[in-house]
Amino acid sequence: MSTADKVDLRRERGRATRDVILAAARDVIGAHGYAATTTRSVADAAGVQLSLVHYHFGGKRQLLVALLEHENRRLLERQHALYAADEPLAIKWQRACAYLREDFGSGYVRVLWELWAAGLAEPELAERWRESLLGWFDLLEGVVTAWAAEQDVELPLPPRAVATLVGNAFLGAEAQLLAGMDESEVPNLEALEAFGRLIARAEATSADGGGG
Repeated sequence: MSTADKVDLRRERGRATRDVILAAARDVIGAHGYAATTTRSVADAAGVQLSLVHYHFGGKRQLLVALLEHENRRLLERQHALYAADEPLAIKWQRACAYLREDFGSGYVRVLWELWAAGLAEPELAERWRESLLGWFDLLEGVVTAWAAEQDVELPLPPRAVATLVGNAFLGAEAQLLAGMDESEVPNLEALEAFGRLIARAEATSADGGGG
């Protein structure tokens, strides 16, 4: 094996180890919360030596910053793929609602909110959180702008304001679900899914020549 091949193999093993540690950190913070997450608990969950966690990430703060970047990137990639699909916005909206149900059930929502809440005391985490949300709002603004043009409808608010309302509706639903508010008390999912039906109605009206 050449020296270059050995270097590539070490890099591949290093990336694999980082991925294992990040997955373990996601599991630990999802199960026990930010405060109870330590580099030792992550190392134990990953089945690696503690020194490897510190070698790849430095400490708890750097590890969780890397985890937040990883999860935010995964979230945005999924959202971009969702809205790039060649199908009506109403269908995409319903799929986004399904993602919310899935992410809450899997614990993914809690992981993100644990990291975001930690950002109140950790400036670097807070910066990554802002970057993620702004990236999502930018995406939603583009979706709203394109949809209004395609449907030939005049929005009552600027696209950025609509995107903000949409984003906050999903974020609010996540926060209330995490707080244990039952759907019978505050029907977040019902309301979001019903809004998708309003989008479908608007699209049907536009297709029938009633847009504008």
